[in-house]
Amino acid sequence: MKILIMYGLFAPGSGHLARLRAAGHEVVVADAEERAVREAADAEVILGHRYLRQCLPGARRLRWVQSTAGGVGHLPLAELRAAGVRLSRDAISAPAIARHALTLAWALQRGLPAAFAAQTEGRWAVPAAWPPAPRAALVFGAGEIGRAIAGLLRREGLRVTGVRRARRPGAPSEFDAVIGADEAEAALAGADWCFLALPATRATRGWFDARRLGLLPAHACLVNVGRGACLDSGDLCRILREGHLAGAALDVIDPKPAGPDDPVWRTPRLLITPHVASHRAERAGEFERLAEEQIERLGGGRDPLHLVDLDAAITEGFE
Repeated sequence: MKILIMYGLFAPGSGHLARLRAAGHEVVVADAEERAVREAADAEVILGHRYLRQCLPGARRLRWVQSTAGGVGHLPLAELRAAGVRLSRDAISAPAIARHALTLAWALQRGLPAAFAAQTEGRWAVPAAWPPAPRAALVFGAGEIGRAIAGLLRREGLRVTGVRRARRPGAPSEFDAVIGADEAEAALAGADWCFLALPATRATRGWFDARRLGLLPAHACLVNVGRGACLDSGDLCRILREGHLAGAALDVIDPKPAGPDDPVWRTPRLLITPHVASHRAERAGEFERLAEEQIERLGGGRDPLHLVDLDAAITEGFE
């Protein structure tokens, strides 16, 4: 089997390449677009998606792609479906993203953004009031990330309600309850903490606008580790400036701040991390082990893990 590797965030390790070759595979690493396109002509598998869009037109033997990303909206889904190529996403980062989300929530709960600001100004500032201890959480998205967040929250003693597109039997065990999107607005008022772990689709884009943000309790904390497009960042900043919400934390934001003078940087009780929830020192090694397991499954006639339903993704309008 010919395997074309084109990871974007890291270079494949020598051990990774040796293990794949020891299993009898031809392995080519493409660190430039021209080579990727040339080698893709007879590759059966692509690991990574750095040059995927450019490679697809000439990839005559390609049958499966393992993406290094958890979200697939930026990938050429329609072209993959038309070519009969299957796609797997990276689902191994969910635990790290969940820990990042919980860290952000506690940072808001304990007033750390204000403490950091006071420290840079050389002020000893003790908050006059604290939000009540969180008892109930709402998690939008019941996929790997949402379930990982829910598991951590329940260990913290919170009652956790998940929100997915439609209510159906068999709620994931990480949640106390799971409701459909049509019930979500009514549930906002009971959330002390609200987490967004949603993909960006036509249905979720801008769902969290000023009106829905206003349905959250004044003491609530909001954390987004899904896709920035699901939340109207302008509305969020206005809500925070008006004094509503104990705080908000965004690992993703759409649009990204337009330079150092963007007012988003000066929004009170807002904590921003630069889309790093999945980053960790072990990421490359963990992904390489996943890729090797996937290749073993494929070579043994089994389906790879974490396959994307391309028909559903295209129909829902993943962005």
